[in-house]
Order: sequence, then C-alpha cells, then structure tokens
Amino acid sequence: MRSRVTCCLLFALLLGSNFAIAKNYCEPMPKPKTDEDAWYIPESAFTKKSANEALKELGNQVNNGVKGRDFLIENELKIIKGHLYLVYLAEYKKEFGKEDEELRDDFCKFLRTEAYVSH
Repeated sequence: MRSRVTCCLLFALLLGSNFAIAKNYCEPMPKPKTDEDAWYIPESAFTKKSANEALKELGNQVNNGVKGRDFLIENELKIIKGHLYLVYLAEYKKEFGKEDEELRDDFCKFLRTEAYVSH
C-alpha cells in the first residue's frame, strides 16, 4: 500500500513539476489522457532533488523493509538514471564545448522506452 501511495505522489509531483532546466534534449512525450495510457516522466523531473529523494526512498525500503509484496523500486531507479543522464550530458558539454550526440540519443530513447511511472 505504501508503494502505491508513493507511486501516486510521484506521479502527481511529475505532472505538476515546475522544475527549471537549461534546455530539453528531447521532444516531450505525450501526457496521459486516460489511466491506461503511459505516464511518461517529463525531462524536467530528473533533478538532483528528485534523485536524492528517490535514493532516500530506496534506502528506507532497504533499511526498514517493506510490508508484504507490494513494493516498487522501478520509479526511483528511473528518476536516478534520468538525472545521471542529464548530469553526464552537462559535464560533457562543459568539458568539450559540444553536446554528446550519442548519449543524447540514448537519453531520448530512455525517455521513450523506459521513463514512465510504474503503477
């Protein structure tokens, strides 16, 4: 039950996120029109704050256990992975003065194929 609540709170946070980032690397994914549609995580949600919150939630589950079999860690892992993509892309541009096109394409593929809320 706790994981379902966490999932719903994460989804609400992601849909209503007003996080500022320098630029979008990828085309935005469509917003869900029904509950059955994929709930894509917007690029703007992959912040350091969100990644740290995801790490904290994973730590809580590891250290304090979970109740029953109803637990999800996929959403937290996706937030961390998405944030790390953005960090690596920014570092590459800072170091080399240009965008890492291959990594950007990998990130966009991640957004299309993996970065949606599991519920």
